[in-house]
Amino acid sequence: MARINIKKYITDHHIAFEKIMVRINKGLISDSENFNMYRYISELGFRTPAIINSLKIFIRDFKDVPSVSVTRLNSEQIYSALEIHSLPWQPSSDSSKLVKEFKFNSFKETFAFMGSISTIADEMHHYPKWTQKENVVTVEITTPECSGVSVKDILLAYSMEQLANEVSSTQIATVCDGPKVIDTQILQNWNSNFSKTEEMLQSFQKTTAQL
Repeated sequence: MARINIKKYITDHHIAFEKIMVRINKGLISDSENFNMYRYISELGFRTPAIINSLKIFIRDFKDVPSVSVTRLNSEQIYSALEIHSLPWQPSSDSSKLVKEFKFNSFKETFAFMGSISTIADEMHHYPKWTQKENVVTVEITTPECSGVSVKDILLAYSMEQLANEVSSTQIATVCDGPKVIDTQILQNWNSNFSKTEEMLQSFQKTTAQL
């Protein structure tokens, strides 16, 4: 199944729809062309909300994560989730785990990052597999309960990304220092990403309804 870049898909077709509507209003497009285009876009458009709904969990506290039921995400869902949250991670070849290598400027930054993630992982009861060598941390994340990648892995990856960015932009004096970003900020941004994607989708659907 082809990978869907949700944000790009919606944006590109929204622009295309505007151009098509101009052609329709000017009588420059036939009914058969209009029907074929609408059928093609609708088939993809109906699939997009289902993908978003399968990924969407609104979290107020990391301590609530252990109670979230999980199912294994397929490759299309994984790529869509990574795109929604702008995560530069890669799934393994069998889509059973997420992988990434983090590089920091110093040994102190590396341990500040790992310490901050350990706190969140403990609250989630969901732990990464990682190896550390000097300023590099190599991470693998998977969900044993479903023998693959779940939304919990996406959330942990997102949290790690936020904290890594914060560590890199913060003056870390000792390994005991941590980034200034707090849990509520991470979760607010996480929840907001779904809302923004759904707003784009609603605009997309409104445009298709005009055709």
